[in-house]
Amino acid sequence: MRTLNVRFSDTQQLKIKDISTVVDIDYSKVARAALKLGLTQIEALASRDIDKAVDLVLINDARSK
Repeated sequence: MRTLNVRFSDTQQLKIKDISTVVDIDYSKVARAALKLGLTQIEALASRDIDKAVDLVLINDARSK
């Protein structure tokens, strides 16, 4: 598995840590699952409407900082 240089905001890190504690699963596995779920959602939306997918990505990127 290749390592990505991804930076999570403090809020995202806390949420991932909290979820990993609740479900008793490694932090990295929770982060990978969240990324997979998000990519699936973006891909599904892009297959129907590219502009909406772009908006979804940009809005959520701004919210994640």
